[in-house]
Amino acid sequence: MFQKFIKACDEYTTRKKHIPAPYIRKVFELDFEPEKASVFICTPGFYTIYINGKDITKGYMAPYISNPDDFVCYDEYDIAEYLKKGKNCIAFILGNGFANQTIDEWEFSKASFRAPLCASLYLAGEKAGAKFVLESDESFKTHPSPVIYDEYRNGTHYDARLEIDGWNLPEFDDSSWKNVMIADSPKGEIVKCTAHPIREQYKLSPKSMVLQDDFCYFEGRSESHIQKGFMYDFGANRSGVCRLKIKGKKGQKIILRHGEATVGDGKFSIDTIFFARSDFKERMDFFQTDVYILKGTGEEEIFIPPFTYHGFRYVLVEGITEEQATKDLLTYIVFNSDVRRRAYFECSDETVNKLYDMAIASDLSNLHYFPTDCPQREKNGWTGDISTSSEQYTLHFDYADTMKLWLKSLEYAQKEGVLPGIVPTTGVFYDWGNGPVWDSACVNVPYYIYKYDGRRDVLEQAALTISRYLHYIEGKRDEDGFITFGLGDWSQAGSLLEEGITTPIAVTGTGMMYDMAKKAAFIFDVLGLDEEKAFANKLADEARASMREHLIDYETMTVAGSCQTAQAFFISLGIFEENEYERAYSRLIEFIEEKGRHLHCGVVGLRHIIEVLFVGGNADLALEMMCKKTSPSYGWMIEQGGTALFEMLEKTSVNKSQNHHFLGDYIRVFVSCMAGIRVNPYLRDINEIVVSPIVPESVSYAKASYDAEEGTVIAEWRKKDGKIEFTVENRGNAKVSFEYQGVRFTVANGEKKQMVV
Repeated sequence: MFQKFIKACDEYTTRKKHIPAPYIRKVFELDFEPEKASVFICTPGFYTIYINGKDITKGYMAPYISNPDDFVCYDEYDIAEYLKKGKNCIAFILGNGFANQTIDEWEFSKASFRAPLCASLYLAGEKAGAKFVLESDESFKTHPSPVIYDEYRNGTHYDARLEIDGWNLPEFDDSSWKNVMIADSPKGEIVKCTAHPIREQYKLSPKSMVLQDDFCYFEGRSESHIQKGFMYDFGANRSGVCRLKIKGKKGQKIILRHGEATVGDGKFSIDTIFFARSDFKERMDFFQTDVYILKGTGEEEIFIPPFTYHGFRYVLVEGITEEQATKDLLTYIVFNSDVRRRAYFECSDETVNKLYDMAIASDLSNLHYFPTDCPQREKNGWTGDISTSSEQYTLHFDYADTMKLWLKSLEYAQKEGVLPGIVPTTGVFYDWGNGPVWDSACVNVPYYIYKYDGRRDVLEQAALTISRYLHYIEGKRDEDGFITFGLGDWSQAGSLLEEGITTPIAVTGTGMMYDMAKKAAFIFDVLGLDEEKAFANKLADEARASMREHLIDYETMTVAGSCQTAQAFFISLGIFEENEYERAYSRLIEFIEEKGRHLHCGVVGLRHIIEVLFVGGNADLALEMMCKKTSPSYGWMIEQGGTALFEMLEKTSVNKSQNHHFLGDYIRVFVSCMAGIRVNPYLRDINEIVVSPIVPESVSYAKASYDAEEGTVIAEWRKKDGKIEFTVENRGNAKVSFEYQGVRFTVANGEKKQMVV
């Protein structure tokens, strides 16, 4: 289908030289009005496509974000309704996307696949046996567009004076335009994009506007001060772009700088975007920055930056007058992958509700074709972040198709079993930034998609990657059977990077290898891969035996490291025997008391400790630790004005991101433990729901809902007059049962049942 890729020129954008995004168009004639017609477009970058002037693009940053040496996506559109008999025009603009990045971090600027922007197009139509086919070739015409710079991690610069009216219409005279050139095809496989498109979810208006005549990018850096700008506060840290509406003079230059935090007495700051500190003066003209130059016709001009997105709450606007600084100047367009939400939760504790909403906000702010670590700084698919959040995402969002395509990137990134820390990657983080805690994404993502969606096809796709990884990691064990490399309990309170992490790598690395092997054995069993299942079970048994022999002090029933994460992790994994559980659990409570009932965990511990405490009968302790106003805690984030989850539970010497999702697994506990909606608990039917709530003393009401494949299930409980009233409703054909303190009943299709205890 995609026989020829075309390009506008032989150059591509670099930090020193910017090549405008190209307009590309083609006029063609039809002697019939098609009954059926489709257009297919493929590019390693981004595109916006038009048929006879109509923008038909599926969403922002189409088609996808991938390493083009691995695979390149295409999109298909039904376009019969836009075509007509006679002259027609197909037109598109190309953006750099992942294929051509100008930033040096993570070696993106050194990527081997960087090349001039290219695309391939195939259009076919028919009516009553008559057919028409158009393919991209040298006859397509091209011209530079007003998008004079674009980089999806940095921003977009747009000079409206360069706009060409009617450029995408059939009647436009393109005789002065150049013909395109034939480009080298991308090296990667060409596949259809099955990921959910990125679309607008809602809009935010500014809560306030403040003139700042001396604002600060970084605390304590004199050269980071600029004299004047208007700071717009949208009241919420999310991801997307701003729509600019303005009247002004020709050539007026508007600069929109995006940040998520303020410092001092409310000064605009990018202190949480730490790598922007390097090459400050040059970098700050680009990073998280959109630029618009007015054409100045006297009419209102509207600009929505293409081919980029930002993570922000605040926008500093430079280049406008006081009269132009109105609330209507900017509107926040919040967008992310357009996945369906399927789980909801609320309770009587407003702090808990706020923390739930913050985690959902971070999940969505970081969902752009796949979960990223943060939308304002890296936009990287860190495997550890994805793995840690895999169940909370899968419970709350119907995103299996999106993650199936990301697993393809993971498959291509694997080298002789080794997985990199970020996917997609240019070839970095195979020697650092990975290890079992991070690599576990290769198992956890398909495992939880199967648990919640029953997608055998996802397991089949992931099986070889998992098998290769298990054989690789088996060979990395030391003489005691431990894994002692890689990132461990990252972002632990009291640590900066990995030097201060309390939990030994042997605990988290070996424990995660064990967990991966157990889940892999289940996956292989589903697929009927008996040899692989036996190998996985053997690896799990050996890992458990090694951990029990060397990593537990049986006199005190303490896991090596003597800390919250190690103890909670081993309890959660089932490393302790049943007769050891009570003493091991008591030891965890001692570690919690030693820290003044503060959380002292990183990503591994926080993934497990809240649920361990709920199941162990200490739900109120878990909520107390989470909701404390003093750090380290989640409640501290609220005290700091957070509207999404921070990267750390405390302030560090380097200010961390304020929009990370990987500490948010507690929302799964709220739904499955506090409200009690346990989906497919026995891994045998995705429509089997067991409602088994755990009721904290400090909460008087909780409610959750879940949209199973066969219908919605709603679970609610309320305390009244010393009793608890439970209500379970089955709005469909799910297999719903209720269990609480030995009482069990089923809730049939369409039924709503109540019980008072």
